[in-house]
Amino acid sequence: MNLILLSGDYAKIHAAAMLAVVASSLDMPVNVFVSMEALPAFHGDPAIRATVGMGQVGHKLKDSGGDDYLGLLDQAKSFGTVTVYACSLVADLYGWTLEDLVPTFDDMMGVAGFLGKASTGTTIAL
Repeated sequence: MNLILLSGDYAKIHAAAMLAVVASSLDMPVNVFVSMEALPAFHGDPAIRATVGMGQVGHKLKDSGGDDYLGLLDQAKSFGTVTVYACSLVADLYGWTLEDLVPTFDDMMGVAGFLGKASTGTTIAL
């Protein structure tokens, strides 16, 4: 499974993390590419992460006391083969390096590199 995170909406990012958990628990390899408005939600600075959009469902998810999307992705990685990539273009726009982001990331690459990795399997963009 290949997940492309483009939206800065908490609920969509959380949904992608849930898909990664379920897929990895079923022994499906998962590639996650975080780009555009989703990348700030993965910054190492909690103040920058706090800028993620929060709709009604996002608030309910956050208030539920369950794992957030970062915890879910870490859980997915513990279950199976989950590789998370940061978009190098968006990181460059912000002047960020991999070290500026949460340790969930395995590498940074561009769209062409990710599409090469995602050439097989189901691809879902959120």
